[in-house]
Amino acid sequence: MSPGGKTRGCFQCSKRRIICDNTEPTCKKCQKKGIECSGPGRIRFSTGVAQRGRSKGSTIPVVDPSPEPSPESDIQPTPVPRKIRWKNDQLARTTRENVKRAGAGPSTRQATSISIPRNGNAIPVCTETFDLQQKDSDGIDEYVDRFSDKALIPLAVSIHQWLAPLNPQTRTLMSHFSEQVAPVMVLLDHISNGYRNILLPLACEDELVQRAVGVVAAQHLALHSPSYQSFADQGRATLISRLCRDSTSPDRVFTTSTWATLIVLLVGETITGSSEYSHLLRTLTYLVQNAGQIAPSSARQFLSQQTHMFEFLGQPLLGEHQGVNVLSFPLEHYLDWTWYGLPPDSEHNHMLRFSRMAFIKASQIYLGRVASNDDQWQLLESLKEVVSQIEPNQMGSHALVWVCFIAAADSTDPEHRSFFVDRMNLIFAKVKFHNIPAGVQALPAIWSQQASSHRYTTRKMGPLGTFWGEKIMNEEKNQIITDNLIKHEDIYGAHEE
Repeated sequence: MSPGGKTRGCFQCSKRRIICDNTEPTCKKCQKKGIECSGPGRIRFSTGVAQRGRSKGSTIPVVDPSPEPSPESDIQPTPVPRKIRWKNDQLARTTRENVKRAGAGPSTRQATSISIPRNGNAIPVCTETFDLQQKDSDGIDEYVDRFSDKALIPLAVSIHQWLAPLNPQTRTLMSHFSEQVAPVMVLLDHISNGYRNILLPLACEDELVQRAVGVVAAQHLALHSPSYQSFADQGRATLISRLCRDSTSPDRVFTTSTWATLIVLLVGETITGSSEYSHLLRTLTYLVQNAGQIAPSSARQFLSQQTHMFEFLGQPLLGEHQGVNVLSFPLEHYLDWTWYGLPPDSEHNHMLRFSRMAFIKASQIYLGRVASNDDQWQLLESLKEVVSQIEPNQMGSHALVWVCFIAAADSTDPEHRSFFVDRMNLIFAKVKFHNIPAGVQALPAIWSQQASSHRYTTRKMGPLGTFWGEKIMNEEKNQIITDNLIKHEDIYGAHEE
């Protein structure tokens, strides 16, 4: 029937745009034409071809009309409550029964606290069980279908210290430090990199370390984008002032935070070739000698290894006395940062072995120059052969900058000089740290003094040969920090690593 109560007739007459006589069960007009009639007031889809849409051109099947409701009653049947079946129905039933036995209501949460050992420390863990049931007016439990079956599985979530969100500028600087600076500071970046795996997580929790990472990242960015220079200079001056204040209190200065900050700032000195390298290195050395109260941890182990690296590479450039003290010590102590504990068949063992050999031979060249003015051509030739075993583009080859500088400074043979200087330039093209060109620029002055038997080992130089002579911006504050650390020796006593 139409909304107005008038019978519309059969579908076939409506399609032919003629008035149906409403004869049941088949109208006479359809009988006359010999076609199947759907009957008055009933809609029936005939087989046809779709004219529009996705099914255009496809055959449309005839759909039989649904059976008419029984005239005996107009009452609609009561719908049966739908129960959502879970993928793992047994697990759902078990969890549900457990919650009911515990006296759970329509919406319950049970929480217990346990501890799981992690690296020797107990970490609080919150285990929560959620009952995702709702009761309708008839008292029938129905699972809520918008939750997955995993929702009823007990959740074990480790609760860690809350970290404040980092602003976009800090995230950008930390990302740059991770991608551009950290890989240059280790031999095998993809095997282990504490600058990324230890220092950056520490920077997320410690404001002092976070500022140091940001300053060093800005120093590296300033090499190509001068707009970062002002931020880097101001941030570095602020950090030095902060360290100067903290140095008055042993409780504030002998910490992992201060130690990590000094390491990061020394990385910045190698990036810029700054003349303040020696002051920060002295401060680091005194701090480590009195840092016995810092608890053992993976961070302390990493910082200790990096301290050995900076002492090994930096002290010989600050004078013969410092150089002999370091290089006469068993080199296994200062070269621990070159050990990775790789399996015997690792492809990197070749590079690591020749790298250690190169450092040992360069140390012998330095000590030989301190002891006499004799030519060391044979030892330099042997070092050249070792360095040649490592391809310039090979992973870890960038660590040989110090080796090549010592060899080039001691060379009298033009072929040796050319080989080691070319290697330094290739490394600079790869890492872009400006201590490398600073060292190359210092070599002509060193070579000019060889005829007068003046040893380059007696000169006080910065990272890789930068001679002191320019104004040191924070010299006074650096000296205050070092003096305060020396005073604290009376309180804690020197502690050798």
